[in-house]
Amino acid sequence: MFRPSTFLTILTLAQVTGMCLAQERHEFTLNGLEIALDARTGGLLSLRYEGPGPLLEAAPGDASLLDLAYPRPDFEPLRLGARYSSGVEVTRQERSVLIAWLALGASRDLPLSGSVSAAVRLREDEDGRSVVLSCEVANRSDRPVRQVVFPDLNGLLPVAGPDETIFKTGGCGNAPFRELRLSESDQFYATDGSYRQYTSGGMFSEMWMRWMDLGGLNGGFSLFPRTWGWEPRATVLLHLSPATEQLRLMCLRDVTLEPGQTWRSEEWVLTPHRQGWAKGIEVYRDFVRSRIQRTEPLPEHIRTGLGFRTVWMCRNQPNDPAGDAVYRFEDLPAVAEEAKAHGLTEMVMWSTHHGFTLPLPVPFPHLGTEQDLVDAVRRCRELGVNCAPFISVLQANRATGARYGLSVPESGGWTYHPEMIPRFNPPYAGQYACAQVDTANPQWQADVLEFTRHLADSGIPSVAWDQFWANEREPNIATLTAQIREHARALDPQSTFSGEELFNIEIDCEHLDYTWNWGGYGDFQAYTSVFPSPRRNLNINHSVWEVKRGFLDGLYLNVWPTRPGDVNGSDSIRNHPDLSRALKQCAALRAQFSPYFTEGAFIGGCLLTRSCPGTHCAARVLDDRLLFLVTNEGEARSLTLDYDAAPWLATPATGLRLLAYDADGSLLSEERVRSGPSTLTTPVMDRLETRAWELTR
Repeated sequence: MFRPSTFLTILTLAQVTGMCLAQERHEFTLNGLEIALDARTGGLLSLRYEGPGPLLEAAPGDASLLDLAYPRPDFEPLRLGARYSSGVEVTRQERSVLIAWLALGASRDLPLSGSVSAAVRLREDEDGRSVVLSCEVANRSDRPVRQVVFPDLNGLLPVAGPDETIFKTGGCGNAPFRELRLSESDQFYATDGSYRQYTSGGMFSEMWMRWMDLGGLNGGFSLFPRTWGWEPRATVLLHLSPATEQLRLMCLRDVTLEPGQTWRSEEWVLTPHRQGWAKGIEVYRDFVRSRIQRTEPLPEHIRTGLGFRTVWMCRNQPNDPAGDAVYRFEDLPAVAEEAKAHGLTEMVMWSTHHGFTLPLPVPFPHLGTEQDLVDAVRRCRELGVNCAPFISVLQANRATGARYGLSVPESGGWTYHPEMIPRFNPPYAGQYACAQVDTANPQWQADVLEFTRHLADSGIPSVAWDQFWANEREPNIATLTAQIREHARALDPQSTFSGEELFNIEIDCEHLDYTWNWGGYGDFQAYTSVFPSPRRNLNINHSVWEVKRGFLDGLYLNVWPTRPGDVNGSDSIRNHPDLSRALKQCAALRAQFSPYFTEGAFIGGCLLTRSCPGTHCAARVLDDRLLFLVTNEGEARSLTLDYDAAPWLATPATGLRLLAYDADGSLLSEERVRSGPSTLTTPVMDRLETRAWELTR
């Protein structure tokens, strides 16, 4: 950020200090990143970094860095920005560059009353790797500025080609140079497929984290703002130009900057890097670890385990005792025994109690008594499986809503049954209609605390929470969770608290041990690489492909196979032999190489120097050694894997020891390999076969 000073002082500094050269381009290097600015407009012409090479190349008329919305009654789309400006002052200072506009130019030749001034500083970060960008805008006009786009990076290049240049963030990895190309089909007039927007927050979004990366295995750059928690979210808009096939990355802030006001940006950290995204994320990982304030470590079985089992106890129709129950409480120990045999040491039980009901309801009577549930949970724990009922208390049904001053509709909500048509929320049914509770409601907070403390005192100190939706106003779910956990941990230090994380992972990571979110496999590698908690779940019905990918990526596998035509979690694992075999194999490998998973740095497929289509690769670095796992997702074949361990391990001149293991973790061979770029050729691997290699000094 700029030092507190008037905007005029900043502009004066730009005019009277340093070197302001009259030329077409200003070129300079900050922490190895070669930067060129247009001398007339101040727009960013190019970025270049040794390794990936050119990252950005913009024509003078397209070069940007800062862009503002300046709507007027006679022309609402009016923009102010670097590309429309002239008379910029570019000043080189010690380890930084100041770019100042006394009056930003406009996108149309319209008379303006007053001016909007701006300054951008680019400076070398103390990490020796990154460039920090910050901005200040002063509105000296008679109209408000309504949006700031900063940083505004136009002219980004596909450094690894259109198919392998990936925009990656916490919950996704996409190929914008391919995916944002306009199709030949008709487009909606107001927008088209060349745009895609991302907003950070919780796992309801694709972005999750404020960090992003654009590049390939040969390098690229990472970008994130130094903000946290309840500070404004990061919103990013990507646009692939149909004319130039170059990408524009815009960081949006919707603001209202009134006349006479000054706006200052957060600091944006741009880290150019060689190799893949896992190099760029190292700076962000350090930042995250410095901000997390988790008071208790993950329970040991969550930290080390492969995953958990979810069972759907019933279909919530206790008046149909003969046909409603899927499992009774007395069945749980047998389910737990099967789960433990497959490396699953946690079990979540849906529909043990009537949902959306407070004060504390008794369990569904057709499943057994509360004492039956307590006894079953104790027996499961003795078998090595911790149990957590899934509780739904964030919304209230008609019986409960009046207690919190809520009006509950007659239909909708979460009404479900496989014999209804349609199965979910038919217009004639409303047994599970409900309304959202204000989580600051003191009566609700007291009721939930009484409910969970009763469970804990009875012998069930772990819970899974439906819709973990924290908000800034206290008391909130986070403050309530702290009380729930304090009581539970006093009874059982290894008790767990999980939830359906939705809104703000930077807050929720301090409270949740693992997530219970809907959805199958996604590219969550960047999140796994940075956040030690909560462990992100992956829901597995019976897909071996998802088991293998989830295991390699370090996700927390939620296994709940389904009987045909029935609810999730209604079948036994043994009825799916391929699933059973894959789980046992992955559980054994995770246990064998446990320190890599619990303490190592996850770098995904960034060990490779060239992609190997039809495979899923993941590596972890632990001090002076590295674990490399590969699954063949194609037909049976031998794989050729080009890799380089040197960027990740300090390699002696004598090379590294390479130990090869089969799918069951048995050592097959040991040899010494040279340092630097190398090639590994595998024996023929079956479809979905996984193998492991260790590289050590």
